[in-house]
Amino acid sequence: MDFKGRARIHSHLDIAPLIDIVFLLLVFFMLTSTFVTPEAIELELPESSSAQSSEITPITVALNQAGELSLNGTRIPLEQLQSALLPLIADNKETPITLKSDAQTQVQQLLEVMDKIRQAGATNIALATTQK
Repeated sequence: MDFKGRARIHSHLDIAPLIDIVFLLLVFFMLTSTFVTPEAIELELPESSSAQSSEITPITVALNQAGELSLNGTRIPLEQLQSALLPLIADNKETPITLKSDAQTQVQQLLEVMDKIRQAGATNIALATTQK
């Protein structure tokens, strides 16, 4: 008599396709996500019906309602703004500077910041607003 033993079924899970799918999902989400650089201070920009869109400038100065300043995302006191701008605009005084001011900021604070920017030698200042 010829008894054949049960053929053992070797079951194993091949995880290579699963890893491929996970990597494809990772690449998909990395390519489709947008990365937003957080601002140093929170602002609610004023509205303007005559606002025009412009390209992103290399230098951004932000001023909030409490009078706190940030230069390119780094908080800075008003007294140091002029000296911090000097090396950034040393090559070209026409370098565009975007001034983002909160809608509730006092005009006097805004003018003080603009004066410091002009004292640094900058001549091309744009005020950031949102479209109505």
